[in-house]
Amino acid sequence: MEYLYWANHQVMAALQLQAEIQQLLSKEKKISVLEVIRIHLRQEESQEDDLTDEEVAELEERWARRLSGKSTGHSAEESNRRPRAAQAKDEAI
Repeated sequence: MEYLYWANHQVMAALQLQAEIQQLLSKEKKISVLEVIRIHLRQEESQEDDLTDEEVAELEERWARRLSGKSTGHSAEESNRRPRAAQAKDEAI
């Protein structure tokens, strides 16, 4: 349930950002600004890493385990606690 909330929140945040950016772009008249944005977006697009077949298979397997209930995610509290515990352990060494 928490994952669905997080995923929905991420989608809504992305949609809000896209709408704001589109509004700002529609008002922008400077060619140099628009060209910089276009260059940046195209670079990001070309730098996207494609997953290997093995990575895709692993992700699909993880998702199937999650959906079947064989694997569970961590709560937000647990997700925050784990790195802190690891850091405290490292600092103790």
